[in-house]
Amino acid sequence: MNSTADGACRTTDGAGNPGSPANVLFCVNNKTVSALSLVVIVAVLVALHPSWREPPAINLAVPFAGTPAEQWPDGADGIVVPDDRPVFAQVRTALIASRTDPEMIERHNPEPFLEMLAPQVRDEVANNLPGWTTRIRSGVRLLGVKTSGRMTLSEHNGHPLVLTDYVFAYAFAPPDPSKLRHQREMVVASRNQVSYAVTPDGVWPAEARGFQYSVACGAAREGFLAPQFTEPARPGAGVAGDDRRYFSADGPLPDPDTCA
Repeated sequence: MNSTADGACRTTDGAGNPGSPANVLFCVNNKTVSALSLVVIVAVLVALHPSWREPPAINLAVPFAGTPAEQWPDGADGIVVPDDRPVFAQVRTALIASRTDPEMIERHNPEPFLEMLAPQVRDEVANNLPGWTTRIRSGVRLLGVKTSGRMTLSEHNGHPLVLTDYVFAYAFAPPDPSKLRHQREMVVASRNQVSYAVTPDGVWPAEARGFQYSVACGAAREGFLAPQFTEPARPGAGVAGDDRRYFSADGPLPDPDTCA
């Protein structure tokens, strides 16, 4: 990938020749798209559940109980393809490998995911894993994953382009459940809008945007996912009001950022 004097992106092969249409996918709005443009939010639920109220019992056996993700399918079961076209199946496999597979999210092994990608883009993605994958910070215990969203088909430069928009809810075990004010504090919601081109060489991640709710800011800055309760509460941080919108794949990405 080269950049011209006017700031536009141009792709070339190893011999300096213009890249194929598939290679152009990393050029979006005259920028090289490589990492997630991520807006992170930490919701301190004190604003929603005042301290003078008796805190409810925390249900570790049913970690999503009472949360917007309670009725969602588990993990990969929530990544449903619209029809039987092979491009959807290929992208579904990539989403599973990058967002729900324990090999990636808990053991931090990207190789199964990277092997699904076109060889030309593997190094680029490997150098920007926080933008294309979810990895849970070591030392926190994952209790489960729920998934909701959709994928649709478009086209770019003659190649199928699958647009995905999913919310992945990750539930974590708190060290001391009595310190939580609500079951939702166990759950992190991560919405990811990622487009994948399907080329003869393999799946090619093209663009990614995302939003995370109820996360630990320090972990997020390091490229990992962890619940907010793993770090000291930030004074004044939080989002008042109905948090269900942060668990929805409908509408535009939310934009408040309390980790800034």
